[in-house]
Amino acid sequence: MADLEFIPLETMTRVLSRWWITAAMAMAGGILGWAFHFFNPAVYEATTILTVTMDFSQRELTQFEQDYAFNAAGAIIDSTVVKDQIITNAQINGILISHSQLAQRMFSEGRQSVWELHIRDRDPQIAADLANIWGQVANDALNISMEHAIRAEQLQVQIDLLDACLPVVPGMTGPSATPRPTPVECNRYSLAEIQAALQSWTDELVQEQQLTQGILSTLEFALTGYASIPEEPVLYDQGTLTLAGALIGFVISLWVAGTRRVRHHD
Repeated sequence: MADLEFIPLETMTRVLSRWWITAAMAMAGGILGWAFHFFNPAVYEATTILTVTMDFSQRELTQFEQDYAFNAAGAIIDSTVVKDQIITNAQINGILISHSQLAQRMFSEGRQSVWELHIRDRDPQIAADLANIWGQVANDALNISMEHAIRAEQLQVQIDLLDACLPVVPGMTGPSATPRPTPVECNRYSLAEIQAALQSWTDELVQEQQLTQGILSTLEFALTGYASIPEEPVLYDQGTLTLAGALIGFVISLWVAGTRRVRHHD
């Protein structure tokens, strides 16, 4: 029958008497950790900071509208269009990377008005270059969407003004039936011309609203932190892996060396 009773002092004595097991396994663990680093080179991480703010002086927005706008900005930052442009710009700068490789190396973290754009790579210079390319491409894409948002608002104003030139339909109820002042410009155009212009502007408005991708004209974008070349790896650091391997080997050795030899009784 095996005696499995655990006695701390006795266990410690056995560990000390078998010190060579602890030393050997700790060394073996360290060697395995170093070998893992050899086959998996260190990975570096670079970060670019993109700030997304909102000008509340232009108009009041509900919390839902604010959240929707910020989420729309995040969707553009991680969009396929932006990723395609990153790859194109990277190739221009001599960095060859595929879509799948980029997807594995990039990730973003949004904290309301601050977006951190992270790139990981085995080459610290490439990590920094790609992070900055991502930041610039995302910033450009956001500003393009904002230009469409501004144009959409301008079209809406023009449509509202020109709509005042249309006669009120008899029997119409609601706000549209309220008498409206007729702009002086209305006299310059015929009813057919006004209707044609309204249709054209309405079609353009629909297109511009789609191109905004949810971005509002009240948003402002800026690159507030460019990525620098990282000096310390975030994964597979040789010293860390070697130490971790040695510690794992040491812990296992304590169990092995401290195990009481099984004795069988007749």
